[in-house]
Amino acid sequence: VGFFPPPAQAPFALVDANNFYVSCERVFDYRLRDRPVVVLSNNDGCCVARSEEAKALGIRMGQPFFEVRDLLAENRGVALSSNYTLYADMSRRLMTIIGQFSPEQEVYSIDESFLRFAGFDHWDLTQQGRELRARVLKWIGLPVGVGIGATKTLAKLANRLAKKHPDFRAEGVCNLLEVSAERQAGYFAALAVEDVWGIGRQWSALLNKLGLKTVADLQRADSPRCNASSTSSWPRRSWN
Repeated sequence: VGFFPPPAQAPFALVDANNFYVSCERVFDYRLRDRPVVVLSNNDGCCVARSEEAKALGIRMGQPFFEVRDLLAENRGVALSSNYTLYADMSRRLMTIIGQFSPEQEVYSIDESFLRFAGFDHWDLTQQGRELRARVLKWIGLPVGVGIGATKTLAKLANRLAKKHPDFRAEGVCNLLEVSAERQAGYFAALAVEDVWGIGRQWSALLNKLGLKTVADLQRADSPRCNASSTSSWPRRSWN
């Protein structure tokens, strides 16, 4: 079985809020815009959400707050205690809006939701993604990324491209259904294998030892090569 299965009968979209906790805080406090912002875990111990400005300072997910306190102060940064009541309410509003764009919705996490576009054969899904982003931003002030692909896995990868890659970042929408195989190969060669849904640090380290370092490497890999691994607990999952 290859890495990419035949296209599903209906494509998927993954809609994911950008830096969700920070974005929720910024909706209600405009002074936080364009400044390094982190949201802290319970008891204000670690950074569990970071604005793009905070990431640019090198602040890591899960980094203890005491290690970055001075860095934030030097750069007009702000650290906020988490407000889970606010985040839950904003999540409910976000998912309600996303669900208006398809009758088939799967809420995947507090800030992520899959849509399945069955019966949308003649629709411009890229435009649907644009309209979805605009509506969410206008109605509740949250920036989101939209990734569209033939499977959930590909929609996840498309979402990462929508948020990170300069070809898509400005618009915030990446529809892999409209991207040629040649261009996809270039994008996948730039994505680390751990960016694939379901592959974390442990499995990416194993795959790296097998010479599979990028999504493109994994796409080209054959099953016997992967089965040659000495581990008997190779991750098995559905790619759709």
